[in-house]
Amino acid sequence: MAGAAGMNAAAPELRWWFWGLFAFVVVVGLGAAVTAPDPVTFGITDHQAAGTAARVDAIQTQWREGGVRPLAILAMIGDLVFIAIYGWGSWRAGRSFMPAGGRVRVIGAFIAAAALVFVLTDYTETVLQIIQLIADKGSDPLAASAATARPFKVLAWIVTFVGVPVALVMRRIDAGPLD
Repeated sequence: MAGAAGMNAAAPELRWWFWGLFAFVVVVGLGAAVTAPDPVTFGITDHQAAGTAARVDAIQTQWREGGVRPLAILAMIGDLVFIAIYGWGSWRAGRSFMPAGGRVRVIGAFIAAAALVFVLTDYTETVLQIIQLIADKGSDPLAASAATARPFKVLAWIVTFVGVPVALVMRRIDAGPLD
């Protein structure tokens, strides 16, 4: 009976989650382009994890001298768009699994909660990065806060990225064999 209830639930809402994955690929591509010129060795993730004003300044100096500062700004603005699309898509996907009940409901709740954590932490990190990049000057408190938000963002992203396929598989398992 539990299987029947799982399959009677509406299909999960994954469209925005998939669009978020597409946006992620675009943002990763923009970030990779930042390090394309030979003299540029620091990427967007280095800036995210910098932790100190001195490290942020070193990264931004290299970007400026390598001619990729405008691209870094574009990549961070793209990240803001990605966060909105993927966060919304993950939250909707998680919520859409909840009517199925049982363990799929629990997984859906974890996905939805992780989506909220992801949006909060990634926006915090990215906005603090953009402030420093536009000011063309690192800030110890901003860099430290961005670096502190990063591991929570990464963990929340992993939960949403892995959680959706896991919920789909569990939903199928709970449905039982096809007749």
